[in-house]
Order: sequence, then C-alpha cells, then structure tokens
Amino acid sequence: MRVLILMSDTGGGHRAAANALRAEIARARPEAEVTIVDALVEGCPFPLSRAPGIYAFGMKHLRWLWGLCFHLSNGPVRAALSARVGYLSNARGLKALLRRHPADLVISTHPLLTHQVHWAMRAIGHKAPFAVVVTDLVTGHWTWYSRGPDLYCVPTAEARDIMVRGGMDAARIQVCGQPVPPVFPALRMERDALRRARGFDRPVILMLGGGDGVGELGRFARAVVAAPLGARIEVVCARNSALRDELNAAQLGAHVHIHGFVNDLPELMVASDILVTKGGPGSIMEGCAAGTPMLIFDWIPGQERGNVDLALRRGFGRVATSPNRLVTELQQLLQDEALRARMSAAALAASIPDSSARIAAALLARLH
Repeated sequence: MRVLILMSDTGGGHRAAANALRAEIARARPEAEVTIVDALVEGCPFPLSRAPGIYAFGMKHLRWLWGLCFHLSNGPVRAALSARVGYLSNARGLKALLRRHPADLVISTHPLLTHQVHWAMRAIGHKAPFAVVVTDLVTGHWTWYSRGPDLYCVPTAEARDIMVRGGMDAARIQVCGQPVPPVFPALRMERDALRRARGFDRPVILMLGGGDGVGELGRFARAVVAAPLGARIEVVCARNSALRDELNAAQLGAHVHIHGFVNDLPELMVASDILVTKGGPGSIMEGCAAGTPMLIFDWIPGQERGNVDLALRRGFGRVATSPNRLVTELQQLLQDEALRARMSAAALAASIPDSSARIAAALLARLH
C-alpha cells in the first residue's frame, strides 16, 4: 500500500502534521509505504517553487500585506477562482508529481493544494481517494475547502461549522483534532522525573516562536529575561539561527537557556509551567496536550486569529501583545497556582491526545 502526503514548508505546522500522520499510518499499517512531498516546491513553477522562503520573508516583513490578501481572497467563490487561476500554471507540474508518486491514498496538509491536486488527479484519471487534513484550528482560508476531496479531517467543531455554513457536505467532514505526537499522556505521568532530569528546580517559562522562530520572539524574550520573575526561561528559536546566536551572545544569565531547533519539544512543554507562544495551531494544540497554561504574544493575521479566540473562549490561554503586558501576565500566573491549575485543566479538556491515531484511522478507512 502506497500513501502520498502532500505538504509544504510554509511554516512548521504542515510538515509536523505530515510527520505525525506518517508515524501513525506506519504504526497501523506496517506494510504501508508513506512518502511526504513538498508539492509546492516539487510540483509548481516559480514563485510557488520558492514558497517556503517567500513565506518566511513575508511573515517577518510583510504581515500587513499577508493579512490584506487573506481577507480579500477568503470565501468559497473567491478561493475557488484564485485556485483556478493558479492551476493554469501549476497543472503540468502537479500532474507530473502525481505520476512520479503513484499512490493508493493521497493526503494533503496544505491549503493551496486542495483544489489543484483534486483537478490534477481528475485530469490524469487518478482514482485513489483524496483526503485533506486541515491544520488551521478555526479560521482557515477557504482555499482549504472544496467539494472534490473524499474526506476532510478538521481539528475543531468550530472549523466544521464554518465549512458547513459555507456549503460543504457535512458527511465528508470528521472532527479528529490537530495532528500531534501521541506521547503527551505518558509524558505527563513522568513530569516530575522530566523536571529532575533537566534540573528544573524553579518555575519554568517556555517561549516559542513557531517553526521558523519569526515575529517578535526576540523582543519579548528580552523583556521576560530582564524581569525579576524568579523563573527559569527556555527560549526555542527553532530554525531562526540568527536569533539563537544573537541571544546566546548576549549572555543573558544562568537562568536563561537558548535553543535552536529541538527534537524533544513535547518533553519541554510537559516539564514547563507556562508556555509563551505564537498563535500557531501546532504549538497551541501541543500545549493543550501537555496541559500547559499559555500566553499568546503574536499571531498571523487571518488564519491564526481564530486560534487566539479559541484559547480565550476555552480558558486555557490569555493574550499579551506587548512585552510589558506579557511580564505582568507572567507575574500573575507565577503567583497564582490556582489560576495555573484551572488553565491547565482547560487545556487538557481542549486536547485530543490521540488525534493523530484518529486521523490515520479515518484516512485508512477510505481504502476499504
């Protein structure tokens, strides 16, 4: 059995979802051959072939333009029209990609691929089921959604409701949660041991800026480090090596630990007392699975606004959009253990820790 997962490295969430699905599909069906392909890079001409780099630049320098384009193009009709225009230049490459990777099941974890992959599959007579795993928690762009795919796996009931109101077939939509590593329940049972192993002998603040480490992470981290919080501070810069080197060179103190890209983020989340994060869907839902109270300091206009509203509505997160406000919120949370406990319980209530297994089961069921 061959499974093709299409994604793109525009941010870290699409590949993270693809990796989680590959692991779960392999666990459920060891004979499966699962291939992950960056379909924008390998299947589309310029500029989409450079989408990861363009996206990272835009998130750093042109967020206002991203937000404007998001809102101007968002909607069932406008999204379908923009996809049709893009398909004129992308059709040849996408058809060739699908021919290079014959599969019994095709999965997409990226919004720009939904319409165009469906059209390319239909054009070459590809009869495999096509499923879309949506990685935006609530307010995903309508390029995610089309009547063509056989199955949609969405992370929240709120996302499903938006789709149904927009005319999508509810029978093709399953609420399965955000694909996250399945390790969190076991790690939570070992939290005290994880803290001892890492030398965590005081409250721990974990700061994340997403897979690319973009946005205002550096500015907020400096404010937190300078505040008299009495906490250990772990800053994960991910792929932003320039920020990592800059913060390391500043010699911020023995209580501050700067990381690049880490492979043990679930352990760090579980061992921490407070998560300070950008409003990306993966970070938020992994934080929920870890049961860690969250302070959200930044988010991408458009698709991540709904993530912030979800955190506020369900009570596991609060917003701090300035360094001073973040420090104030951290002081309150560090002093109020009961508040942290309530937010932790709300985070766990919002999580679906076996989400990747649920999604894999729903996907594999389409093969029967």
